[in-house]
Amino acid sequence: GAKSVTNFEILPKPPVGRSESTPWPFWPLQLKTSSSHEEGCDRNWLINTKEFISNDKGELTGLKTVEVAWKMTPGQRPELIEKEGSEKIWPCDLALLALGFTGPEKTLSEQLGIETDFRSNYKAHNYQTNVPHIFTAGDMRRGQSLIVWAISEGREAAREVDLFLMGSTNLPTKGKGDLPSL
Repeated sequence: GAKSVTNFEILPKPPVGRSESTPWPFWPLQLKTSSSHEEGCDRNWLINTKEFISNDKGELTGLKTVEVAWKMTPGQRPELIEKEGSEKIWPCDLALLALGFTGPEKTLSEQLGIETDFRSNYKAHNYQTNVPHIFTAGDMRRGQSLIVWAISEGREAAREVDLFLMGSTNLPTKGKGDLPSL
């Protein structure tokens, strides 16, 4: 039921075919398009989210982003450079963060006041953090793990969000045996 879905990626757009920089047996660096992308997703590359914008009720209304570039210096970590004058406000009422295996961004948890455990993973009860309306799952909650856990966590978190928003849910839970055990 979304009016639109926009995907931001902080990295450059990968090539359609396998990159020469990742020959077998390395994981192939190439553009991957899922069925979700094909359903109608506006994909944007080299974008960094700078700020969540809310109204006077605390409801999310937009995201402030900036275009970025990567400065590569041999022997050093890549450096993220913001492109001056490229800030943009995107209308938004729901933001989902997919950070992969980089781990939770400490700055984000500090800015939002999200409690973390000794490994810097987000603490949660029923997938909701200590901050009302902010849910977490997968790598952010468990730490780096297998994709099957990420799928399971995503399903369980979606169920908890549904319960939170609607007061009830028809979504299955592995706690009731509706999803396969992992």
